Amino acid sequence: MHKFKFVLVVLFFNNILFANTQNTDEVKSNEVITQVNQTLEKTQENLPQEKTFEEKSQESVKELLKSNNLVLFFTKKRVLKNYYKINNNTLFWIDEKGIKEIALTLLETVKNDPVLKPQSNKLFKLDKIVDSLNSLDKSSDKYIESMTKIDFMLTEIYNKYMNYLSQGIINWAGFKRQLKDLKEAEIIADWEKVSVKKDFIKLLKESIDSNNLSIAFKEVDYTFPKANDLANAINELEKIIQNGGYTKIPESKTLKSGVISSNVKILRKRLLESNDLLKNCENVVMAESIVTNHIPKENVTEESKIKDVTNIISQPLETPVKTVDCEEVFDDELKNAVISFQKDHGLFTDGEVGPNTRKHLNISAETKIDKIRLNLERMRWLPRTLGEKFLMVNIPDYTLKMYDNNEVNLQMGVVVGERKHPTPIFSDKMSFIVLNPYWRIPPRIVEREIIPKLIADPNYLNGRGINIHQSWDHTSEPLALNSIDWNMYNPQNVESKDLIPLLPPLRLIQEPSEKNPLGRIKFMFPNKYSVYMHDTPAKSLFKRTRRAFSHGCIRLAQPKELLKAISSIDKKLDYNKANEILKEIDKTTIGLDKKIPVHIVYLTSWVDENGKLQFRDDIYNYDRIQKKLMY
Repeated sequence: MHKFKFVLVVLFFNNILFANTQNTDEVKSNEVITQVNQTLEKTQENLPQEKTFEEKSQESVKELLKSNNLVLFFTKKRVLKNYYKINNNTLFWIDEKGIKEIALTLLETVKNDPVLKPQSNKLFKLDKIVDSLNSLDKSSDKYIESMTKIDFMLTEIYNKYMNYLSQGIINWAGFKRQLKDLKEAEIIADWEKVSVKKDFIKLLKESIDSNNLSIAFKEVDYTFPKANDLANAINELEKIIQNGGYTKIPESKTLKSGVISSNVKILRKRLLESNDLLKNCENVVMAESIVTNHIPKENVTEESKIKDVTNIISQPLETPVKTVDCEEVFDDELKNAVISFQKDHGLFTDGEVGPNTRKHLNISAETKIDKIRLNLERMRWLPRTLGEKFLMVNIPDYTLKMYDNNEVNLQMGVVVGERKHPTPIFSDKMSFIVLNPYWRIPPRIVEREIIPKLIADPNYLNGRGINIHQSWDHTSEPLALNSIDWNMYNPQNVESKDLIPLLPPLRLIQEPSEKNPLGRIKFMFPNKYSVYMHDTPAKSLFKRTRRAFSHGCIRLAQPKELLKAISSIDKKLDYNKANEILKEIDKTTIGLDKKIPVHIVYLTSWVDENGKLQFRDDIYNYDRIQKKLMY
């Protein structure tokens, strides 16, 4: 270009000099300069201008998207075209200076996602990006094309990650097949997953324009209370692994208050590692007799105390005093640490380390991380808007919690479905409450449990308040018990089972009473599973740690407390009037002014409202099944 300008200037000056030989006085030096400048300007206008990086990359985007040889990793070409169409065919992640900071943010987020981390490189082919950048030749004619391909790869990674955040990484179809297989064992298990539907393309455009990818991620990622705290717990457990893992507790007799043993010292170390024991005892040596007499004993009498003191005083001075390390003593502080651990693992809180508590103490940090990742995955199957006020039942924890702006203002124990009748996992909305409910006994229970008892004893229903109708209308005329041949309804009877569908339908309905399994209150959120929350006369079950005893519905330890809590937020429910109705036996239905979201979840690890990491047993074996289907 510069040589071309120089030639023009020389030619122009030659013309001027030739003109000057004819009429030197007519052309002045300033006129010569003006003419030269004008000529150069006109020439510059006619020269082809070099294209900008953006223009070159636009052309490259268009050409590559038309090409039949374009290799894509996760995304169909038509999807990629839609991404770049909204961006006027310009690059998202790269400019004339190179890779943008927001591209590095994307890669860092994907690589360190708490659930994906073990498999992120493999799942998103992150090494391909690194290889492409390392082999990039900036001097090559193919530089722009290479950068465009890298931009495509980054967009594909974004699209795949957004799909993951909105739907999860588990093989959902495979899990549903596993649930279907359980039906062969007559276990009807159901789990509903919520997939978020958002416009990923528009979210990317907005994020790029704002230079903030969290705009897109927050639209689709989980919103479960303290989910980020649960993810951060992985970092703490990884530190435990780096330091050699949790200390193993050897098998021994039950460790409890009063025990002096080298295994107690090992127990202390283990509980310090999980912060259940905040500090160890001062490492001094004490007389065993003094230690023994300072440890609380059961059924200690005044006579035994006097005897112990006498023994200590009468001991000869020359007799050597047997000593013990304080770390080997199971004292009250250690007992409280054991109780802390038991609470955080849903165990019976007796402060003793027997076989079950020892088993949980010996669960590795690696296993706990796997469990945390699985439960973070489950949090991505829930609605992103849980509700300002909502109810949550966590099946493995056997609890109901009522949330208001993510703060727990009510909590109680529940009984959930036994393993043969698992409570389904889903979300719905409570719309009405029934006081003094009738129990319309599900046909499955009638067929499997009641009919066999009636065959064995035709008087089984006497005194139970259960009537037999030909419809679900409890006001219809009941049938006489002695008018029915129950053998005809026996599914085990090979000769008659094909006739069962042709027999008159029988509906068993139990009247409101203290014997009614639904108790006096029923909280309804109508759903296809016919599951609801209700009172129960079997209050003794709430004293147990494991409470999987129902046929799928959720029994409440304190139904009146829930009634009171709902009345405080719903003008249609008057708690005092409801209490008066409960003194009678007439069924009363109360519709709610505002429907309350109800979420039935299955979490075996989470961080509670007090910031404590929690773990629970896998009562339905879903952890075991789903872990195999991850990634």
